[in-house]
Amino acid sequence: MSKKRIGALVIGQTPRPDLTNPITTLLPDVDLITVGALDDRSSNSLPSIEGATYPLTTKLNNGRSVFISEAFIQPLLQEKLNFLEAEGVAASILLCAGTFGELQGKRPFIKPFNIGLNLLQSLNLNRIGLIAPFPAQIPPIEARWQAAGFKTTVWCADIYNQDDAFFNQLQTETKTHRLQAILLDYVGHEPETVKKLQNRVDLPVFDLGGLAISTLATLL
Repeated sequence: MSKKRIGALVIGQTPRPDLTNPITTLLPDVDLITVGALDDRSSNSLPSIEGATYPLTTKLNNGRSVFISEAFIQPLLQEKLNFLEAEGVAASILLCAGTFGELQGKRPFIKPFNIGLNLLQSLNLNRIGLIAPFPAQIPPIEARWQAAGFKTTVWCADIYNQDDAFFNQLQTETKTHRLQAILLDYVGHEPETVKKLQNRVDLPVFDLGGLAISTLATLL
């Protein structure tokens, strides 16, 4: 029996084992086809993010981190998604937490933001704390979750450095804003690091990347 083919979309360049290893670990029997929106682009061709409504960060295949805008990358992602579906994948997953409202597939297509949104709504959790990866993302992250009906507080924190300062800030935000849950608005956190945080916090802690990958496993 041939393996089921699954597509993975990254907003930068491939390979990105840091993003795809959690999928292949959880789903060892699938044939994962990974494509990057910037695979055919050089770093010199990337436009400035000055004035971008939703800035994102990603990596090139040389390991360099770059900033791009959601508006710039969305049509490139659509091209790659169309390619994956033409290759006969059973489903695809977006490995980015951006909204990408216009990005659509004809086959099952998992977007982490939508998965997180549906889960929070199903649990009736509407007062949430959001941990952003870098300061420039705070306004757009806050805006999209508030537009979806949530009362939010957003801040930046390094979850890989869970020291006293990290937990003091978390405790302050939780009490001040009476938070019901914490959401890691990012795709790419190491599962072990997320689990460590979940084990140390009394509130539910949701990781958008982990939720999307779990949804993909359930779908298959």
